Amino acid sequence: MFSWLALVAFIILSSILILIVQSISEDPSIPEQPDTYTENQMIVKFKDGITQEVIEQIHTNNKCTMLEQNGDLGFQLLESKYTTSKMIKLYNKLDEVEYVEPNYKVEAFLTPNDTFYSYQYGPQRISVPSAWDVTTSNSSITVAVVDTGVQANHPDLVNKLLPGYNFVARNTNVTDGNGHGTHVAGIAAASTNNNLGVAGIAPSARILPIKALDDTGNGALTNIANAIIYAANQGAEVINLSLGTTQDSTTLRNAIDYAISRGSVVVAASGNNGANILTYPAVYQNVIAVASTDENDQRSSFSNYGTWVDVAAPGSNILSTYPNSYYSYLSGTSMACPHVAGLAALLAAQGRSNVQIRNIIQNTSDPIPGTGTFWVYGRINANQAVRQP
Repeated sequence: MFSWLALVAFIILSSILILIVQSISEDPSIPEQPDTYTENQMIVKFKDGITQEVIEQIHTNNKCTMLEQNGDLGFQLLESKYTTSKMIKLYNKLDEVEYVEPNYKVEAFLTPNDTFYSYQYGPQRISVPSAWDVTTSNSSITVAVVDTGVQANHPDLVNKLLPGYNFVARNTNVTDGNGHGTHVAGIAAASTNNNLGVAGIAPSARILPIKALDDTGNGALTNIANAIIYAANQGAEVINLSLGTTQDSTTLRNAIDYAISRGSVVVAASGNNGANILTYPAVYQNVIAVASTDENDQRSSFSNYGTWVDVAAPGSNILSTYPNSYYSYLSGTSMACPHVAGLAALLAAQGRSNVQIRNIIQNTSDPIPGTGTFWVYGRINANQAVRQP
């Protein structure tokens, strides 16, 4: 009799232990990939109506220090000697908290390539020369390049740049020590018909350089969110995000929504995993997600794809501006993205709203092979877009 009771007790105990283990492993508040976020940091937003005194007392009780606070969206970046997982568990229990999440790492989507071509095929492939007969944009239109910065005195960019901001160093020095941001800026809006260098998609638009990624091409999610909000507050009609992460984020989504509500068009790269991997912020519904194609309108081997991607644009072996006043060929969905941002700047100069711009870009795209599988609408066509009534 005793052995049967012991067996039953053992089974019950085992079941309880299994449930406990499952509940721990399935707890969505505990980050599962420590390498994807900054350890000992956490983003928190308190509910409306919670006083500053209460917030400060909560931070003190939980031994957390506030590093920064965004005044537009109200989120705070905290730091502690505790692990991120422990910080999130502590704050998740509080009624005063609206949400908490890790400070995810974000990276530029670039695949360096040493193969050089003797021509710049991107503008021709998307029919930009014909579009320029209608508009080259104008100097009242701003394309914000949220990236690694921009070489301020590059001969093909020097007359195009507005004063920007560096969210990495917290100053106005937007010098690009990486090359990624300078390359992206040139694709979108380099000077054209000036007897040197390359042609930008929107040559008459202005560029707002915002350094939110460091010189290794990496950055904190809070810097990206702050940069997006800054660009929107500066009145940027177009925000180019040749960057991303595989981690969803309430903070990032709220920043995107804020920019959209201010009238900005937000364009984001789909990522360079060569797979159907959801990438943020590109996957968000109100962002134009961009995949990469080559000179033959084939999907670039590195480009992410899927029905969450809106359009495609040239991204393989793209010639553009580069630091030290050079020019270089680079590849990546990062290079495809500013082709679309440049087209958005052409349409913005025609007085279109951000919703109209998104719809026009999508609905005038050419249905190249892969449309409906790799991306929804096709490869962008600038000439058809600017000629829409």
